[in-house]
Amino acid sequence: MAKFKIIYDRNNCVAAGPCAAVDNEHFTINPDDGKADLIGGKEVSPGIFELEVESDDLANQAASVCPAAVISIKKLQD
Repeated sequence: MAKFKIIYDRNNCVAAGPCAAVDNEHFTINPDDGKADLIGGKEVSPGIFELEVESDDLANQAASVCPAAVISIKKLQD
């Protein structure tokens, strides 16, 4: 089964919120600043978060609706 990595650039998030609306499994809105948080994500560099997932269906939807294009999905293996 393929594995995927969600890569999220929180620094450039514009707090629009559609990612959490279409993918509340991986994204939630932080009440302090209105930006999205990647649930379970690991900060790999300042403001850049990554999370490995089994399926990219919801994450791809989140990436496609992000107006700032700060969410990307990388296929890790088949």
